[in-house]
Amino acid sequence: MPQYGWVLDYKKCIECRACEAACKQWNGLETGIRFRQVRVYESGQFPKVQSHALSLACNHCDNPLCLKVCPTKSIYRHAATGAVLINQETCVGCELCSDFCPYGALQINTKTRKMTKCTMCVDRLDQNLQPACVTLCPTGALQFGRWDQVQNRGSERAPNFPNPATTLPSIRFVDPAWPKATGTEEVKS
Repeated sequence: MPQYGWVLDYKKCIECRACEAACKQWNGLETGIRFRQVRVYESGQFPKVQSHALSLACNHCDNPLCLKVCPTKSIYRHAATGAVLINQETCVGCELCSDFCPYGALQINTKTRKMTKCTMCVDRLDQNLQPACVTLCPTGALQFGRWDQVQNRGSERAPNFPNPATTLPSIRFVDPAWPKATGTEEVKS
């Protein structure tokens, strides 16, 4: 089964939230539901204050805790992409999956009382298209590709990103200050 993942060059992120808007529009998400969120973090002390943004969604982990704790087995892996998805027919909205996700990716839809999250746009991948969030990123900060092409780029860690050791998320972080070997060239899917 092929696995896919994201590369985020957070130094290129300009906090425009085009990725959020594209995701929301493509998935027809209701008010209050955001599969992808740009989170802004500040560090340092005045006058040397820095900020950086992380465009985050479900990381479709290699070891997804949400899948393991779901009492109804509603969370599963999409065979063609490795995406971690939720079967809306069997989900009971208990929110246990959300409690175990260190990335805050799962949300309750208050209208349906079902859990929901990023789908990796598997419907777009089936048409050989990139996820909606990637297509509108004006700076190329957010990229996507096959995991075998992505996993050795950048780092598994970024400031303010939870420790990935347990869940093994499908996202890498590139910083232009890192050695050139990590590269920032566009990922080809």
